[in-house]
Amino acid sequence: MDSMNGWNIKSRVYLIVSGWIVLYQWAFSQYNTFSPFSRYGIGDVQENSLSYQKGMNNSGIALSVDTTAPVFINLLNPASISRLRLTVIEANGYYFNTKIVNKENYKVQQRSTNFSALAIGFPIKKHSGFCFGLMPYSFVGYQINQSNTVNNVGTVKYVYDGSGGLNKVFMMYGFEINRYFKKQDTVRKHIRELIKNLSFGINAHYIFGELAQTGTVIYPNNSLYYNFVNDRRLRINGVSADIGMQTYLLLNEKKNSRLNLGLVFSYPSFLKVINDYIAYNFTYTFYGQKYIVDTLIYKEEESGKLKLPSSVGLGLSYVVNNKWGINGDVRYTNWKGFQLLNSYESVRNNIECAIGGYYQPDRFATGKGTFWDRVIYRAGIGYNSGYQEYQREAVPLYSFSGGVSIPVGLYRSYSAVHISVQYALKRHKDLVIRENIFKLNIGITLNDRWFVKYKYD
Repeated sequence: MDSMNGWNIKSRVYLIVSGWIVLYQWAFSQYNTFSPFSRYGIGDVQENSLSYQKGMNNSGIALSVDTTAPVFINLLNPASISRLRLTVIEANGYYFNTKIVNKENYKVQQRSTNFSALAIGFPIKKHSGFCFGLMPYSFVGYQINQSNTVNNVGTVKYVYDGSGGLNKVFMMYGFEINRYFKKQDTVRKHIRELIKNLSFGINAHYIFGELAQTGTVIYPNNSLYYNFVNDRRLRINGVSADIGMQTYLLLNEKKNSRLNLGLVFSYPSFLKVINDYIAYNFTYTFYGQKYIVDTLIYKEEESGKLKLPSSVGLGLSYVVNNKWGINGDVRYTNWKGFQLLNSYESVRNNIECAIGGYYQPDRFATGKGTFWDRVIYRAGIGYNSGYQEYQREAVPLYSFSGGVSIPVGLYRSYSAVHISVQYALKRHKDLVIRENIFKLNIGITLNDRWFVKYKYD
């Protein structure tokens, strides 16, 4: 019986993971962003959160994992994994629609549907937990067409194309220190409580992927000049790590209200880069086919490094009786330390701020007519000063979100379906273009006691 239960657990994990990886590979082969700003840095860096937190505008550095179902995984802080009491599987996907508008009100609209993240977490004994998964790290996707008129040359067209992105496989471990804590009467009550409730965590991730960038110069009306192409393919891989800390202070035992505090720090890290680069002149034949005249530069498998920046994030979370809560996060990233190969990209340090909250009328409601009492409602707003520079200006992002978590519970499991919407605006008053982004996120959380033996079925 035990071996059969063990086989069922392994088979369930294997089927879920293998099936999702197939879908993820298909999704990542599609264009996942259509932003001209993704030309800079490593592209559009993706949110490090799952569907339920996207409804709160990706806030929750201080938000700990609930000890009662439904239980969700918080990827924003590895220390939160220490409080896992159930096996949790989270799978996410999204639909997004982006619209690029310039000052002449010319619009380009693109849309896509993709799977985005998978995470599996489970408790290890009583005071620690482990989580692993796969999710995107950044996306690159753009096509920029420009043209100028040059004296004695005529019209010159410039075309910039980019695609690809980076993924990350992550493993998180968190543990509580209260099992090692011995009461010290000499320490003030609140300080003693904060120390006793401390949790620590580490998140190690393997980042990998490919970025492709092509620049083309075309002289459509002048046969005296050859057209020109430079094409760069970057294969990137390496290891990075974050550490996190959480604690909480019980403010009112009767109301079960508490204040959570969270801190995360990302180490600066170096990734390996393999650079394939070619630059050549070309012309078009009578039949319109490209003909390479001569190759100017050709480099294959040139080794280099990519330096990812350090960052630090602080969070506060105020929770009342597992019924409602509000989160506030601030994160600073030192992008000025970013380096790709031997060049420093057009990036700058950035600050992210997010405020989000949730409300659940009655988590423990049972019986008929209590469905809406168990639904969790979420909302949030955010600001990102932007790490990419466009025409020497930062490109800030303003975002708003809202969503619900719908309970789905059968037998031993308690699960939820998450639906949220996000609207974001990338713009600067002095820039010629702005980007409007609408995203619909759909995710599912599965809770179960896979590693607990039952005496009766």
